Amino acid sequence: MGTQYYRPPNPRPEDWERDLRLIKECGLELVRTWMYWSRVNPYEGKWVWDEYDRLMELTDRNGLKLLVQLMCDGAPYWFAERHPEALYLDAQGHRVEFSAHGAQSVGGAPGPCFHNPAARTAAAEFMQRVAEHYRDAPALYGYDLWNEVWMNECFCDHTQAGFRSFLRQKYGSLDALNAAWQRSYSRFEEVRLPKYGVYADMLDRYEFEQSSRAELMRWRYETVRAVDGKHPLVSHYGGHCSLFTPEHDPWLLSEQLDGWGTSCYDTGLADAALTMHSTACASKGRPWWLSEQTGGRTWSGSGDSLRSDEFLRSFQVLAMSYGAEASIFWQWRPEIFGQESPHFGLTGLDGDPTSRTAMAKQFADMLRRHASLFGAMAFKQPEIGLVWEPRTIMYERLSRGARAAGNWLWWENFVGWHRALLERGYNVEILNAREVAASGVREALRVIIAPMQVFDRKGLSPALTRWVQAGGVLVAGPWYGMYDENTYANRRVPPTDLFGAEQQEIFYHEQPRLHLVGDEKLGMLGYLPGRKLIEAFQLAGARALAVTGPYTAMSSRAVGGGRAILVGSFVGNCYHHVEAPQLGGFVDWLAGQAGVTPLARATEGCFVRAASSGKALIVFLTNPSNASVTSWLGLPPDVNGVLMDMLTGAAVAEVRAGGPVPIPLAAEGSRVLLLSSPFP
Repeated sequence: MGTQYYRPPNPRPEDWERDLRLIKECGLELVRTWMYWSRVNPYEGKWVWDEYDRLMELTDRNGLKLLVQLMCDGAPYWFAERHPEALYLDAQGHRVEFSAHGAQSVGGAPGPCFHNPAARTAAAEFMQRVAEHYRDAPALYGYDLWNEVWMNECFCDHTQAGFRSFLRQKYGSLDALNAAWQRSYSRFEEVRLPKYGVYADMLDRYEFEQSSRAELMRWRYETVRAVDGKHPLVSHYGGHCSLFTPEHDPWLLSEQLDGWGTSCYDTGLADAALTMHSTACASKGRPWWLSEQTGGRTWSGSGDSLRSDEFLRSFQVLAMSYGAEASIFWQWRPEIFGQESPHFGLTGLDGDPTSRTAMAKQFADMLRRHASLFGAMAFKQPEIGLVWEPRTIMYERLSRGARAAGNWLWWENFVGWHRALLERGYNVEILNAREVAASGVREALRVIIAPMQVFDRKGLSPALTRWVQAGGVLVAGPWYGMYDENTYANRRVPPTDLFGAEQQEIFYHEQPRLHLVGDEKLGMLGYLPGRKLIEAFQLAGARALAVTGPYTAMSSRAVGGGRAILVGSFVGNCYHHVEAPQLGGFVDWLAGQAGVTPLARATEGCFVRAASSGKALIVFLTNPSNASVTSWLGLPPDVNGVLMDMLTGAAVAEVRAGGPVPIPLAAEGSRVLLLSSPFP
């Protein structure tokens, strides 16, 4: 556990000795500092390290480690004066001059465009000089290479050239590009990065931006690694879930790093759970961090909210429940300068402890007290996959505009499925459709849900077909494969025989019902509430699983040893564990078809995750609602023992034959429970 500490000019230098001593006494182990290029290189050829040297020395003296945030994006003004051509060029053709903003009050934002060679050369010197100066410092933990992957859109000549290079590699020839885009270019030099357009060119723009960010991350990594070969090089995404920003693919970004992370300023615990879960999955087995979260108030001006101690504790529990290696509070003291002052701190403006610092200390004490148990903690390998399609996020942005409640239909479908799985206790892996198409599906997955597969991505349907034939249960839709690889609408939807069904017509209804038929257990649920539309399917080898009026709205087909199910409406968008709980029951039915059972269950819409540690069981339980609840916890029938609250050491309940047992939870509260004392 750690905290952001020095973002100039906060805190004042005279407070550092006392603060770092209190940070250590609080049980935190890591401090993170923002090292601005402009701060250490204020004049061309001049390098100044005094303030950071002192911070490094005081950190070491107090037995702490320092994570250095390399702020290439906080560039010195001398560089802009010498290289005005390196500034971002906006969509109107104007250079973006350096300035200060809320999260960067010392100026130099947004920095230059690092597609420009002069900017790369100068920023590389900054990163390498930092690494040369501090690589042997005893307190150095490592470097965060890119804060929240900040990057402006840019239309400069170097970015345009990079886009054309991307297109040459993708299409191979100008004729192929013209055929895909329906254009009449005579030379590649005529192609410009589109500012707006149709699906074909804009999806290429977004995919170029994804690959460009991945290349810039690799450049940062290789630049520092060439000088410091021993300390971890990490980075983190910004503020919210990384899955709904079309120019980012976190799986691509994490490939370059020793560790991946996220800031998380979500205002609800369900949103925070998805932010953390997606970060864990995008890390692909590398360590992942909860790299930022508020230590108190948010956001700017007079403020918006004071996060409760229970809410902040729940962030720690959720992060641990998804296997996070570290958690860093933003920040120790509230800001003192700029638009984000006087907010965020764990302490008051005077640096005195608060109930929030006591909460952090209690959590840190628990980690030390049970270090061996947490060190041996292992989660059951996921047996359910939930497919995220980055092209559908691009499609939502282009066709529906800015994301807002009720607006992005496929995204909300994905979110509803995620929450239903989370609340039913299943261990789920979020899959990237791009990676599934390229590498196939892990054999351990028994159920895959693909709720947003609008595009028939090349290689995806064959990979899913092979997996279904081997015994998997696939659930997909709506509009599965409406568009082909080049964004042309397919003659037939779905464009594969896998489902044994074909879209016959689309009918629009804001709140349709999919009445479940054809299976006795499934029929007991009655219906699934849908949203916006119904696809009427013509069956060709499949059987009806749900109907709306005279139309088949869900089909099921046995394929080899598995089953392919096609859903013709947005059934995730309506999910709520009280008001519309049917999807939860449908999830259980699907899991039952594949022989998948959760390790733990909870009621009242609570999130539950369980991990083994030797012969012990650790249970993470979170109440996302703003009212206190009593959640009944159920475990496998062969489980017996005494549940202990790991934070307090108090016995909570006795479990016999798996329970269930009642667990009280405060509003937005969480508990970490240990079962290690079996009954005779």
